[in-house]
Amino acid sequence: MLAAQYPKQALPSLSTSESSTPAQPNTRLQWLLVVCLSILCLQPFAALASDAIAERAYLEDPSNELQIKDIQFGENAAKFKSYTGPLNRGYSKSAIWLKLTIRQSEVPTPNASGNALQTEPRYVLRIQPSYLDEIALFDPESIQESPRLVGDRHFAHPIDYQSLNHNFVIAASSKSKTVWLRLKTNSTSLIHVDALSMEQAIAKDAIQYLLLGGFIGFLFLFFSWALVHWIDHREHMIGVLAINQFIALAFSLAILGYTRFAGGDLVPAEWLDTSTSLLSLLAAASSIYFNTRFLKEFDPHPIGQRWMKGMVAMLPVELVLLGTGNVLTAMQLNMMVVTLAPVVFIAVALTCRAWTAPQKTPPVFSKSILVIFYGVSLLLLMGFALPSLGMTASTELALQTNSIYGLVTGLILIVTLQLRSRRQQKTHLEAQKNLEIAKQQVAQETKQREDQVQFMAMLTHELKTPLSVVRMALGSGASSEKIKARADQAIQDMSNVIDRCAWIDRLHEREFSINKSGFDLVKELDRIIFMSDTHGRIQQVSNIDSCPVSTDVRMVGTLLNNLIDNALKYAQPDSPIDVRVLPRLQDQPPHVAIEVASRPGQCGWPEASKVFEKYYRSPGARRQTGSGLGLYQAAHIAQQLGGEMRYVPDDQHVKFQLCLPC
Repeated sequence: MLAAQYPKQALPSLSTSESSTPAQPNTRLQWLLVVCLSILCLQPFAALASDAIAERAYLEDPSNELQIKDIQFGENAAKFKSYTGPLNRGYSKSAIWLKLTIRQSEVPTPNASGNALQTEPRYVLRIQPSYLDEIALFDPESIQESPRLVGDRHFAHPIDYQSLNHNFVIAASSKSKTVWLRLKTNSTSLIHVDALSMEQAIAKDAIQYLLLGGFIGFLFLFFSWALVHWIDHREHMIGVLAINQFIALAFSLAILGYTRFAGGDLVPAEWLDTSTSLLSLLAAASSIYFNTRFLKEFDPHPIGQRWMKGMVAMLPVELVLLGTGNVLTAMQLNMMVVTLAPVVFIAVALTCRAWTAPQKTPPVFSKSILVIFYGVSLLLLMGFALPSLGMTASTELALQTNSIYGLVTGLILIVTLQLRSRRQQKTHLEAQKNLEIAKQQVAQETKQREDQVQFMAMLTHELKTPLSVVRMALGSGASSEKIKARADQAIQDMSNVIDRCAWIDRLHEREFSINKSGFDLVKELDRIIFMSDTHGRIQQVSNIDSCPVSTDVRMVGTLLNNLIDNALKYAQPDSPIDVRVLPRLQDQPPHVAIEVASRPGQCGWPEASKVFEKYYRSPGARRQTGSGLGLYQAAHIAQQLGGEMRYVPDDQHVKFQLCLPC
């Protein structure tokens, strides 16, 4: 099985409307990246143990037919080549024989009766990595006739120590001894063996569990973040990322030995072996596809896009090879694609044109950062891929390159996605704000157009009748007092309409000021009634003699004239108009009110919900000259004075109240 590293987990960072200056990543995440990377780099040196292997040598068997007796003696025994550290033979159809010379062990101290005080000393042959298919142990001192087997295709023997790694437990000796291992695998023939005491093996594995558990936890965190983000926003690229992270998590669990260690006898070993091979292909393809989707947003050259799509298209070929039993060929092809991918990504990143494209917002970070990121990824992948292909020597640190790469790219991914999320959220809020402003502007323009239409309709209707009267008067040869009076009234009506239109314009433009002064409201009301009541219809029915207030006397006069004129015009002919002052109403804040009451005439009752709207006139009132602006004007002036205009009819009267603060 192939322990293929995920070719690339790049950082989605879309163009936004914000400034192209890249935001600084969170400082805590930077420190987290440094700490986690340091821990993984130190893993090979954790729990340093005294390795009991004195000499290591290997022999490659292209025929796969050599037996243990063939390599112990004769010409094959002389063909073993010495090596140190991990052995790396790349992808090979050959069987690899290892010859390990174990140092002598300390002899247990006997007691008085001659019995050993300690149990028989044992060594654990600790074998890494965890994805090797089959390792056979040949121990001359073993009483078993057949070799013991470990690997992905076999479950551990009950007498052996079990962990995420492959292990053999062998007896120590008071003198040096030699054991042989035979490796046969469809993955890369990369193997490292230590001979440790049981205590040393347990201590080293404990640290390994801690570090790899943290690594798996981070992968799960990355997957969860992507999944939740996709559920919230339904972005295609984040959905691809979530799938990629899920496959990466499952692949890591498989190649690190968790599925084999936890599966036990529940799942056949052959199934686990095949599933790990399949996951290695899917992990590579999903990661390449994610980077293809990511780089597309930076407007790469079309040739580069075709190269990336071509690498993704290798997955069906690999699956066919895997399904037809050509596992080694499929894994080797997959590793070649993995090795080529970061080189292609760097070349494609160099051709991206998003920063110079006209009428486009530049991406979040610069082109140089994009190229540097893929360059770092290339270096990390080369540290794993080249030894796996047998092109360079391997070190113990190279065994952890897979985890280091996944953690580094994952942490950078989280930093970039958080930055991207914040910027997208800010862009979204700005877009919402602009949309609201646009809606308000549209509503305002619509309202202005409606006002304009209503204004023109009002002018057309209200000036038409007075102009007809004036035209009739001018066209008449007679000059009777009645005709002159009607002409004067028509001119006055037109003047009133124009005056009210001018007042409304001043209200909207706030081109008038409030000049407060103290005066007696009852006396001011008497003065206005005296000036307005030409036919003796207005009755002052207040039961008080004085009501001092402090407000704009000119504005109050305008309001009262408006209410009285409105009552005289629309009340029953010759019916009385009752006006009264209502002092100290128990509202909050306290205020006084002037009430004007009249009996409704032919115009009927106004609609309460519309009576103060601009240009509103009841259907019956449209037969008389008027602008529909009087009560609208009065309501707005009352607000400017800190009061309000109220419509409070009863069963027999149309009543309006002007409320003013005390």
